[in-house]
Amino acid sequence: MTKNRKARRYPCGLTGVLHRKGETVGTQVAIQDISTHGCELKLPEGSKIARKCELYFDWQDMHVGVEAEVAWNDAKARAGLKFLRVDQEIQRRLTALCDALRTQAPPPHHDSHSAPSAPIPTHGPTAARSRTPPAASSRPGQEAGDPSRRGVPRYLAELEGHLSNPATGTTTGVMLVSLSVSGARVQGSALPETGQVCELRTECEGRQLMLRGNVVWRTPEGAGVKFESVEAEIDKLLRRTCANLRLQPPGPLLH
Repeated sequence: MTKNRKARRYPCGLTGVLHRKGETVGTQVAIQDISTHGCELKLPEGSKIARKCELYFDWQDMHVGVEAEVAWNDAKARAGLKFLRVDQEIQRRLTALCDALRTQAPPPHHDSHSAPSAPIPTHGPTAARSRTPPAASSRPGQEAGDPSRRGVPRYLAELEGHLSNPATGTTTGVMLVSLSVSGARVQGSALPETGQVCELRTECEGRQLMLRGNVVWRTPEGAGVKFESVEAEIDKLLRRTCANLRLQPPGPLLH
């Protein structure tokens, strides 16, 4: 079987989290090489991989989450993924990563064979992180209430929490329907109005996660909260939380 690659791949050396259908906790994987259309992974020994999966990883200040299908896998715990349903923002981030890797990748080796390629030397994570992303890159919190301008992937959360309104001193119980590193969609009663400053609290890994933000939209069914700047330790916990949640498929959802 011939690998019909649509784009050149570049040695990567990043680590990511792989989710398979039905799993609640992801598996740490090494991303051997990557393109804007797919990647090759090194899996932990003895791990299994399903036909459909989701891959999440961080690069510099960008968070990437993609749905994928397995194009091939072998007995050496390697697998090739083909990315599916990549939206415009995630495509931009993949392009920025590949552009940075292109300047440090060795000349391509032309091989028409179909079997998985020989092991590619894995560069340390600092190799992929050392480049500055193109000027077009933006930090994740730049999306507004418009769902078409989401800057980061959203994850299905179903976490219980509390939303406080500092202006009135009231606190209401909420359900975090979905979550990202820059915002959340919540459901509950007596939610703050659009534009109101708020504080969202939930629990993760036995630690309290407290996030300050603003209500960017509100409907009878719920509200969207956009987080303000997040402290480094809270940001790490938030990212770990997202990495262990299921990816919310892209679509015109209010959040």
